[in-house]
Amino acid sequence: MRKLSLLLLIVACGSLVIVGSKPSAEPGGIITGKVNNTFHGGGIKGVKVTLTSEDGSDFVTATDSSGYFTFSDLPPGRYEIVLTKRGFFKKKVAGIKVEEGKETKVETGMLVAFGGT
Repeated sequence: MRKLSLLLLIVACGSLVIVGSKPSAEPGGIITGKVNNTFHGGGIKGVKVTLTSEDGSDFVTATDSSGYFTFSDLPPGRYEIVLTKRGFFKKKVAGIKVEEGKETKVETGMLVAFGGT
């Protein structure tokens, strides 16, 4: 009986060590945004969205049919977004702060380039 009690105590302590030493799995930060047509309103589909971190890493996506975009699992830090689309002026949004486990929202507009770009 004494050996069984000792074995149960060892197993219980071992379980606590395993559970207690599990690394936390917090997600990175998230940037969500919308790109609107400054003159006509509404989202712009197919805008190339380039996100650049302080260390120079680039992430690229495009806006959906309503002008929305998302970047997830981003390391904390400051970022810059560059928006490009044929027929619109290029747009930069700087100083975007990302924090661990938090969502940062960015909403901006692009101007139509009447002479073409």
